[in-house]
Amino acid sequence: MAYKLEIRPLATMEILEAFDWYELQREGLGGEFLDELETFYNNLLRNPNSYSFYEKPVRQGKINRFPYVVVFEISDESVVVYSVFMTRQDPNKKRLA
Repeated sequence: MAYKLEIRPLATMEILEAFDWYELQREGLGGEFLDELETFYNNLLRNPNSYSFYEKPVRQGKINRFPYVVVFEISDESVVVYSVFMTRQDPNKKRLA
């Protein structure tokens, strides 16, 4: 089954904040973060059921190279991304919807 990717506005905000922070650390690092995120999304869309549950029905998967997890739910023909969460934060702040 081919899934569509839906990124919720709060997740988009988190992605932009991470990009800006990484660019401040080193020019081009924000782009590397986005590349890793794109690779994660491609893998996610191929097999979203392979990722572990955070709290049913919400799942999460780790991005390579960066301390972030993508929090998502499979909904019919879509994969809905709720959060791109930095793992060094308090896990109670993780958005689930």
